[in-house]
Amino acid sequence: MKDEYSELPVDSEGVPILTDIVDEDELLAAEPVPEELEELEELEELEGGGLTTAELAETLLASELFQQQLDEIAAELTRGIRLQVEQTLGIAIENVINQALDDNNVRSFELIRTQLEDALPGLLAKALQDEGYVP
Repeated sequence: MKDEYSELPVDSEGVPILTDIVDEDELLAAEPVPEELEELEELEELEGGGLTTAELAETLLASELFQQQLDEIAAELTRGIRLQVEQTLGIAIENVINQALDDNNVRSFELIRTQLEDALPGLLAKALQDEGYVP
């Protein structure tokens, strides 16, 4: 995938947000890069050569330009799926961790409270003796 696409702004679902408006005249006037131009010329020659739709489709599928675009689409879809899986798993893992901590906090609270209740009478008696209130 080209680096020029890595800094596109994306929405919360990872879909690129298009910010530049291109009118149809500008698009039609755009010049293809030289290697794309060669492939386009070859395809145009084939179109005019009386090929059947199946033959034209086969030629198109075999073209390097088409394969590059297919690779880019596949890479983009793979990245999108990975991002969705990471987000879904991240939320699920966070929920499980929070639930475990909440359950542990309740249990820890109960254990600490029980230990304090058991130890408090002895601690109070010792503190009162140390202060001289009880002989």
